[in-house]
Amino acid sequence: MIKKESSLLSKVLIPSAGILALLSVVSFQAYAEEKELIRFGILFGGLILSLVLVFVSPAGKTFINYFKDSVREAKRVVWPTRKETVQTVAIVFLFVLFSAIFLWLADKFFEWILYSVVLGWK
Repeated sequence: MIKKESSLLSKVLIPSAGILALLSVVSFQAYAEEKELIRFGILFGGLILSLVLVFVSPAGKTFINYFKDSVREAKRVVWPTRKETVQTVAIVFLFVLFSAIFLWLADKFFEWILYSVVLGWK
């Protein structure tokens, strides 16, 4: 039953946050004659309040937990050294170069077969 209530709360808070963000952008445009400080206050205040609504919703809390777990997991990754990275990039470039040369040669071979041998054009 708690899951259903949190789902309902998310279904109310997240669209409300979107509407609030949209209203703050529209208000920023609607009050074009006002001072810039007031306009930006309305804009950023509405956007910050909409973010708060999103992050206090159950879906927002789930996202925050997911983000924390992702950061924790990224810290545990063993990143390659500079030497390993340079070697890997060199291998990839060489593979691409050899593949390009092979495809060019294959193209020229089939061009020769088609035009010279089969059609006799050249």
